[in-house]
Amino acid sequence: MMLRTENLDVGYGMKIILSGVEIWIKRGELTAVLGPNASGKSTLLKTLARLLKPIRGTVLLDSLDLKRYNRKTLARKLGVVLTEPINPRMMRVSDIVALGRYAYTDIFGRLTEYDREVVEDALSIVGADYLADRLFSELSDGEKQKVMIARALAQEPSTLILDEPTTHLDAKNRVEILLLLKKIAKERNIAVVASLHDVELALRIADRLVIVWRNSVRFYENPEEFVDGNTVEQLYGIGDRVRFNTLTYSLEVVNKSSRVNACVFVIAGAGTGARAYRTLSRMGCSIKTGILHRNDIDYLIADRLDIEIVAEEPYTPISHKAYQRAIEAITKSDIIIYTFPPIGPENQLNLNLLEQAKQMGKRI
Repeated sequence: MMLRTENLDVGYGMKIILSGVEIWIKRGELTAVLGPNASGKSTLLKTLARLLKPIRGTVLLDSLDLKRYNRKTLARKLGVVLTEPINPRMMRVSDIVALGRYAYTDIFGRLTEYDREVVEDALSIVGADYLADRLFSELSDGEKQKVMIARALAQEPSTLILDEPTTHLDAKNRVEILLLLKKIAKERNIAVVASLHDVELALRIADRLVIVWRNSVRFYENPEEFVDGNTVEQLYGIGDRVRFNTLTYSLEVVNKSSRVNACVFVIAGAGTGARAYRTLSRMGCSIKTGILHRNDIDYLIADRLDIEIVAEEPYTPISHKAYQRAIEAITKSDIIIYTFPPIGPENQLNLNLLEQAKQMGKRI
C-alpha cells in the first residue's frame, strides 16, 4: 500500500511547475522532499493531498486514483499538516485533535468512547498528552506543531503529508519533530512524506528523498544515492562560499576574505583537526594542514573548507617528499597548532614536525 504518481504534471491553472513526476511513498518509511524555495515543493504536496488538481497524470493512493475517493473516505486514509497557521482562540488541545475524527462521527459530530481513545492515543504518540486541557493559543510553536500532527494522526491515516513541519522551530524542536515523524512511520506503519529545509537532518533521518529542482523531480531510494559530488551545492546554488561535506553530511563555510589575520599550520588527523579548521577559517586565518592521508576525515573536511593540505596516499608511511613540503609550510607559518592526533607507524613523522617547529622557535 502506497501513494504514488504516474506521469504527473503539477502547477496552478495551466501553468506547469513540475512535469513528469514519478514517485512512490511507501508505508513504514519517512520520505523527505528537498529543494530550494519556490521550486514547487508545496505545489507537489498539495497535489498529492488533492488540494490542487493535477494538470496531467495521476495520483494513486492504494492503487486507486485519488479523485475517485469521496471526502470522508479520503480523510480516513490521508492526513495533511500544512504550513498555514491556525489560531482558534478558545479551543483546547484535545478539541483540536478531536477535529481529526470528523470523518468517523455522525451528522452531529458526536464522539464515541473509541473516538476519545483515538484522540488520547494520538496525543500520547506525539508526547503531548499533558497538553490536552491547555488552550491551543497558549502553546509554543513546537507544541502547536505536535498537536497538529496529533490531529492528523487522529484520522488514522495510512499516509501522512506534511508541508515544512519544522519551519519556525528552534534546533531542539526541529530534531524532535523529525525523529517523531520517523517513529510514526515505523511504529504505526504509515507512509510519511514531508517537505524540509533542513538538508543535513533530512539526509541523516529520512529513508528516501524526493528532490525538486529546475521544474523536475528526482526520486532517490536512499540519501546515499543523492549525496554524490556537488549535488547538494548545485541544488541550493550555494556556490564556492559553502561546501557540502559528503562524509559528515554537513555544510562547511569557506572564508574567502582577503584579510589574513595569521598564517597557521595545523598538525592533525583522524578528525582531531575539524574544530581548529572551522575556528581558524571563521577568524580569517590562512590555513595549511598536514600531513594527512587522503582517506583521513580531516583531509575531507579541510578539502571542503578549501584549506591547503600536505597530503599522503592512503595506507602508506609519510614520504620524505611530503615531510619536506610540510617543513616548508611550517617555516612560512606564524603559528603551529597540534591537535594530538593518534600516532602510528604511518604518520609517525608528524611528531617530528612538532619537534622541528619547536626548534624553529615557532609559536605553538
